[in-house]
Amino acid sequence: MTRFAFALVACLFVVAPLSAQDVDSLAGKRVVVLGDSNTQAGGYVAVTAYYLNKLYPDKSFDVIGLGLASETLSGLSEDGHAGGKFPRPCLFERLGRVLEKARPDVVFACYGMNDGIYLPPDKDRTAAFRAGVTKLLDRCRAAGVAQVYLVTPPIYDFAPKAGEFNYDAVLTEYAKWEATLERPGVRVIDLHAAMRAARTARATPFSNDKVHFGDDGHLLAARTILAALGVKAPEESVAAIKADPLYRLVEQRRALRSAAWMRHVGYTREKTVPPEPLGTAEADAARLQERIDALRRAK
Repeated sequence: MTRFAFALVACLFVVAPLSAQDVDSLAGKRVVVLGDSNTQAGGYVAVTAYYLNKLYPDKSFDVIGLGLASETLSGLSEDGHAGGKFPRPCLFERLGRVLEKARPDVVFACYGMNDGIYLPPDKDRTAAFRAGVTKLLDRCRAAGVAQVYLVTPPIYDFAPKAGEFNYDAVLTEYAKWEATLERPGVRVIDLHAAMRAARTARATPFSNDKVHFGDDGHLLAARTILAALGVKAPEESVAAIKADPLYRLVEQRRALRSAAWMRHVGYTREKTVPPEPLGTAEADAARLQERIDALRRAK
C-alpha cells in the first residue's frame, strides 16, 4: 500500500466512527447536494452515487447535485470578482426554491471555500459564514428536511513560502467551528481534516489552482462521505471506477438531472436563469435508472 493510500485509509477510519450512519438514512429518500464549484463539477457526487448503487443493489437512491460555482453562504464577494463581471452568488437567493421544488428529505452542504473571499482571517467575515451556516440549517429544518450533513470545506491546496499568507488557515478555522456544531438532525463530515491528512502524505496537489480539485480529490471526498455513512468502499483507482459501465450510467444520470434541476430551480450568477419546467428530464433519468438497475442485478 502506498503512503498516500495508507494515510487515506487511516483518515477514513478517523471519520467513520464519529458520525457513522446506516446507509438507510439515504435509501428511498430525496437527497440534494448543495455547494460551490467542486459540487457543481459533480465528481464526488457521481462517485458517491456510484458506490451506493454498486454496493446496495437492493436499495434505491435519489441524489440530485445542485452545486453552483462561486457560491457562498456568507453573502460576501470580493471587489472585482470574475473580472468585475458579477458578484459571487449566495445560496439564499435560490434556497427557498430548492426546498420548495425538490422537497429533499436529506441535504448535504459543502461551503466555506469562497466564504472568506480569499482574504486573511477576519471576525466579520467569519461571523458572516457562521450566520450563513446557521441560516441554512434553520431553513432546512423549517422545510421539514430530516437530516443535514455539513461537509467541511476542502483544503486550499497551497504550499506557502516562509511568512506568506495561506488562505487554508481560514478554511481550517471554518472546519473546526463546524465540527463543534451539535444540533438535532445535523451531522458534520470533516472533509477538510481528511483531505489535509491525505495531502500531507502525497507529493502532488489535489488541485492545480489551489481550489478546484481533480479526480483524486473527488474520489477522496466521496470516500470520506461514504465512510461517515458507514459505507466501506473498495480500494479502487479513478481509472478503474470510470471504466465500469455502471459508473458511466450513474454519471450520465447525475449530469442530466443536475442540469435540468438547476434550470428548474433557477439561479443568479453571471446572469439570472429563471425557473423553468423539468420537461422530460425525469422520464429520461428513469430510463437511465432502469439500465443502472439491470447492471446492478447482473453484478
